[in-house]
Amino acid sequence: MLKQWDFRCGEIQLLQPSLLNGVQKILPAISKTIISGNEKADLIDKARQFAATAAPGDLLKPLLATITELQNKMGRWQVPWGEINRFQRISGAVENQFDDSKPSIPVGFVSSTWGMLPSYSSRTYPGTVKRYGVNGNSFICAVEFGKKIKAKSLLAGGQSGNPDSKHFFDQALMYSKGKFKEVLFYKDDVMKHVEKSYHPGE
Repeated sequence: MLKQWDFRCGEIQLLQPSLLNGVQKILPAISKTIISGNEKADLIDKARQFAATAAPGDLLKPLLATITELQNKMGRWQVPWGEINRFQRISGAVENQFDDSKPSIPVGFVSSTWGMLPSYSSRTYPGTVKRYGVNGNSFICAVEFGKKIKAKSLLAGGQSGNPDSKHFFDQALMYSKGKFKEVLFYKDDVMKHVEKSYHPGE
């Protein structure tokens, strides 16, 4: 399976949980790797050096430990990444509480530590088996300048911090799929999509 892997991540990727968790276990060793003559080596340089010089056991033992953990937690190690890596927003609190029994959506992204943009860092929490994202690109926008400005954007979750609002989590699925929405930049465009308006002072 490793030989057949195309080095891409995604919701249905079976190797991702094993590899990502396995690499997390050797990350401290990678970070401590010293490259002679390169005092400014970054994490990628160190990872390459570590992979080139590590003994087979240095790589296989963390992978085996991760596979065993997945077997114990999920009942099998062949778990799609999206089944474990989730996006959940169930309250307006700054520090969200996570709950495996409540709705969440799958996310195929990983942390920028592994060279991914958009970045999505997740981990397990007390009482959870699944991983939940808490860090990454919460706002993404692409702008085209010309005779008329065109822009598309995405928010992680939604515009509102009120759980009772329909805009609390309405961008979550788009965010997880990388599907952008149009930015209403000009007044005419805004007025066509007004849901509610007010006059200052009223």
